[in-house]
Amino acid sequence: MKKVKLLEIDDENNDSITFSKSEILDSNLISTQKIKDIDEIFYNNDQEYIIDVGGNKTATIFLNEVKKIGIFENIVWFIPLTSGEQDNQNAYETYLEIKKIDQNAKVVFVLSNVKTNDIEWEFLNFFGNDYLETSLSICKKIENVDYIEVPNDPIISNCRYFNKTVYDLSRSTTDFRKLAFEVEEVEKRRKYILFNRIQNEAKMYVDVLRNKTFNQLNTILKGI
Repeated sequence: MKKVKLLEIDDENNDSITFSKSEILDSNLISTQKIKDIDEIFYNNDQEYIIDVGGNKTATIFLNEVKKIGIFENIVWFIPLTSGEQDNQNAYETYLEIKKIDQNAKVVFVLSNVKTNDIEWEFLNFFGNDYLETSLSICKKIENVDYIEVPNDPIISNCRYFNKTVYDLSRSTTDFRKLAFEVEEVEKRRKYILFNRIQNEAKMYVDVLRNKTFNQLNTILKGI
């Protein structure tokens, strides 16, 4: 299986180290002082890249650098946001900045930490409402908005203790249930029982992503 290269551009948070044991990602951090190092990425057709850009100042620096590089055709932009009003405002402003760079930019909003099945009510600031005076409605300001939903789940945080992605854990072939029955030491048994739970939760979460989120994304990407 071909690995994807994850590049994190952020001077404050180094999340890329979280996936140091991933079998599906190669990851590293680039500071904004070294941001010119990304130039060659846009000319490399042999490698798939995910570029995770920090918010606010870091995002502005990155967008300015993309203007200088001048290649936009191979970019799909993902703008994550939660249900909060300020988060939606920031997402919309980021969208406008991207469109200044490339009017034909392929932009997908990522509704993160979804907690309910009533997505339009939970993300009221994103979808808007005809009877409530929401200060911002991205769907009413932008025609034909593309978005995907990423459900909230504790496994997203728990998998970080393994330095792997949720998908890595879901693919693990270690039979922790069997190991729990085989050991006599109580603490080891408890450890394997916990690992078994985490592994199963990862599998369940990936199934949810496949059935909904990945289908949404596939539909969007086919239309690009």
